[in-house]
Amino acid sequence: MIFARRRCLRDNYVYLLGEGADSALVDPGDAAVALALAAEHGARPRFVLHTHGHADHTGGTASLRERLGAVAHGHAGDAAWFAPDVDVSGGGTIRLGAMEVRVHLAPGHTPGSVLYEWRGRLLTGDTLFRGGTGNCKHGGDPARLAGTFLGLLAGLDGALEVHPGHDYAEANLPFDLDLEPGNGAAAAALAEARAAHARGEEPSPFTLAGERALSPFLRAGSEGVRQALLAKGITAGDARESFLALRRLKDAW
Repeated sequence: MIFARRRCLRDNYVYLLGEGADSALVDPGDAAVALALAAEHGARPRFVLHTHGHADHTGGTASLRERLGAVAHGHAGDAAWFAPDVDVSGGGTIRLGAMEVRVHLAPGHTPGSVLYEWRGRLLTGDTLFRGGTGNCKHGGDPARLAGTFLGLLAGLDGALEVHPGHDYAEANLPFDLDLEPGNGAAAAALAEARAAHARGEEPSPFTLAGERALSPFLRAGSEGVRQALLAKGITAGDARESFLALRRLKDAW
């Protein structure tokens, strides 16, 4: 079994999943980096998985199709950016040779954003980062993103290990601490990320349960977040309004 990641572009991650003779690349924004990752593990991926259609996640796909004959999977709702060979908009489980990958529909960052679950891991693209979530400035919809957080992400197994599409911990966690200065979990996560970067390492993955403990976006309906918003002069009537207020605050932060 193979599970590996490599940084590409500036702060993107490309992932490699492998089981037996079969393997898949997830969000290959840079074909050369993706091919190098596969070669390091002796893999020749036959599949590409896209969490969404933005170019920094799909930019290497055309080359991988040409060089490897790889079949690209993604949600047709993002066809404005890329055209998948296989549309995963039905959700559920897809088979990639020996591998079975579960597709979770997660609209908001883009219309066709999805999460992929495989062997206890959750690849979240730009939907869920350490301490935050992707913005909706490039074809997204904050109301749909709120639905993804309050519905899908609230119901998934907290033991899932989260693997986001970018290393954004140091960009997001200071916002969380500005909102909630007493958020010890966020402070610890920020210190851990900074220490990893100082060592020249990537920050460690985190569990969904751990993220629920620190991210205000995953606690939008909590009394603590409601009070934090009130301290900034924002009154939210319910969890959805709180989430949308958080998204506006982060956009302006």
